[in-house]
Amino acid sequence: MLVGHDQQKRYFDNLIKNETLGHAYLFAGPDMIGKRTFALDLAKKILGRDIDQNPDFKFIGPKVEEGESKMYIEDVRNLKRFFSLKSYGGSNQIVVIDEADRLTPEASNALLKILEEPPAGAVIILVSSMPDLLLPTIISRCERVNFVPVGVKILEDYLSEVKKLGHENKDFIIKLSGGKIGFAKMLVEGGKLDEAKKAVDDLRKLFKAGVYDKMEYAKKVNEAGDYQSKVNCWLYWVSAHVSNSPKNKKIVEDLLALHRLVSQPQFNHRLALENFLLNL
Repeated sequence: MLVGHDQQKRYFDNLIKNETLGHAYLFAGPDMIGKRTFALDLAKKILGRDIDQNPDFKFIGPKVEEGESKMYIEDVRNLKRFFSLKSYGGSNQIVVIDEADRLTPEASNALLKILEEPPAGAVIILVSSMPDLLLPTIISRCERVNFVPVGVKILEDYLSEVKKLGHENKDFIIKLSGGKIGFAKMLVEGGKLDEAKKAVDDLRKLFKAGVYDKMEYAKKVNEAGDYQSKVNCWLYWVSAHVSNSPKNKKIVEDLLALHRLVSQPQFNHRLALENFLLNL
């Protein structure tokens, strides 16, 4: 279910109605804000049917489940093969590239060639929370559509439809998500609420913990492999309370650095966790 971003909905509804869609768009905005969900919903609207197993739709992103954090030139070559085929529906072919900033330089250059001479009926949607990492030449060939956090009222309306949530949990989700509707939906629909509450509770305890306990915690969560979601929760929680203490601004900066490190496999994640916790 798509929640919020009504201005963007109206904009693309008009483009579809008037048959004036462009060939490339860059959806930019913070993580977990609903950019990818919007892109997938838009693909359904453009094609006029479901995108699952649809030969006119292709989605690519880093193969995280295979330990990858990048997209490579072969991924983009697959797009060229995709566009070389005639549209099954006779009109549009849609590609959504999630986390487009993770394209390697070679893949970026290959994508640029496609954007320079897009096939007729092609609509390419790049999704990124760090668009400045994209090649300027790629950015210049896309129409940028910015996404911002949704208002509290939209979050409250969404959560009001979830009957089993108590008032305390709703307040927690609103505070933690900070208008990131994708994150709020993950907590509710993905069953991650208890996990997020525990992560925040762990962080509160770690502020008062000794060196040994912090080192043991870093070892434990590193071995369990669930630290990326914890880091996200820590970042969102401290960001929501950044004005409560002068120290919180520095902690947010440290969490942003930690988030970047644990999202890339080439770094020592346990060491990064230890360094962050010891500096709390």
